[in-house]
Amino acid sequence: MVGVVVAFSLSSTLVKRANTPGVLVAFWRLTTVSLVWNLYLRCTGRKVTMRHVRQALIPGIFFGLNLAIFFAGATHNSVANAALIGSLSPFLIVPLGAWLFSEHFDLRALAFALLAFVGVGVVLFSAPANGDASARGNLFGITAMMLWTAYVVCTRHFRRDMDVATFMATVSPIAAVAVLPLAINNGNVFGMSGTGWTYMLILTFLVGVAGHGLMVFAQKTIAIGTIGIAQVIQPALAVVWSFLLLSETVRGWQVAGIALAIGGLTAFLVLNERGNRATRAMEPLREQIADEGPIVRLP
Repeated sequence: MVGVVVAFSLSSTLVKRANTPGVLVAFWRLTTVSLVWNLYLRCTGRKVTMRHVRQALIPGIFFGLNLAIFFAGATHNSVANAALIGSLSPFLIVPLGAWLFSEHFDLRALAFALLAFVGVGVVLFSAPANGDASARGNLFGITAMMLWTAYVVCTRHFRRDMDVATFMATVSPIAAVAVLPLAINNGNVFGMSGTGWTYMLILTFLVGVAGHGLMVFAQKTIAIGTIGIAQVIQPALAVVWSFLLLSETVRGWQVAGIALAIGGLTAFLVLNERGNRATRAMEPLREQIADEGPIVRLP
């Protein structure tokens, strides 16, 4: 789990270090990841079918657009802003899960959601005037966050019985094709510098392969809710990487805002995860009552 958090927290910093248009980095990362996952699938005696493509089509489009716009936003924003905006997706995913899939949603968590949004506002409006933060970058970040929400919700609906390797081998090429028009519109698709190619490969294997692979491994022994809560630390860790690798500065009020946002997000996830655990614990009892039939009380 530590490896997952470290890998994903480095994404925005590595994209900025690439000194290359984010759309191109996204396209070539998706293309390379597609080759890796499909080679792995072939080595295990499996392959992608048209049924898999139909299932992954809509999630794949959202996945590709999310990555392209997040990378583009990261190159026009501070790492603190980009990472913190991206971390807000649970505030949309959890209510949508309750509405569409009858998952648990604790209304008391809304107070902590409000607290987190206040923290994000403090971070965004306290950015240094001479820093990398920009209204354009913030808009890209919000759009990428909404696309990620759409991807997660669509994946929950369309993935069904597909295992992780098959799903990634299917969704990655679809995502690459979705991003291709944006890459072509950018100009020279092959116009990345040597630094750009280097960091694209680092992102591919560190996040696209190792990060996702470790996530799958962690899910075997760690509850999904626990994983979600552990990942809350990613924005704070991303700020540390931006300071060490990019020499970005963070104001005192921004630190306070980050702490407020992460605290609110953590409490929001904890409340809902407790409710989900209670619901799952009651399922065997409900099934037992259903099997035994209605209880008739005699006078």
